[in-house]
Amino acid sequence: MRLRDEAPARADEETPWVERETLIEASPDEVWEALTDEDRLEEWLAPDVELDPHEGGEIAVRDGDEKRTGTVETFEEGERLAFTWSRPDEGESFVQFTIEAVPAGTRVTVVETPMAMALAGWGPRLARLARSLRFVLVA
Repeated sequence: MRLRDEAPARADEETPWVERETLIEASPDEVWEALTDEDRLEEWLAPDVELDPHEGGEIAVRDGDEKRTGTVETFEEGERLAFTWSRPDEGESFVQFTIEAVPAGTRVTVVETPMAMALAGWGPRLARLARSLRFVLVA
């Protein structure tokens, strides 16, 4: 976990956030597909994911009894995906994924605010994302 001085787009000076970063040995196109395709999201994010991948689209993530729903805020093809989501009767959280091509593959950065909702969840999920891209079936 890394806290930074520069706040993500939806944070302000008073809002804490958490940032996690990982390097994935896959192309940016493969990573983007894993972030925006419902079937690929179900490989690493949660067992049941619905995503309408455009600004204003809906996202719904279900994992057992836990459900989060929200709205896509930013969709910059191949670069950035941001959405708000929340559990029933809880406050809203803002999540932003950015991807960047690097010599060894793709750097994926996820930022979530408020920080209290994000501390435990992204490390294991990013590890599952990396594993899911290692075993991509090629036709």
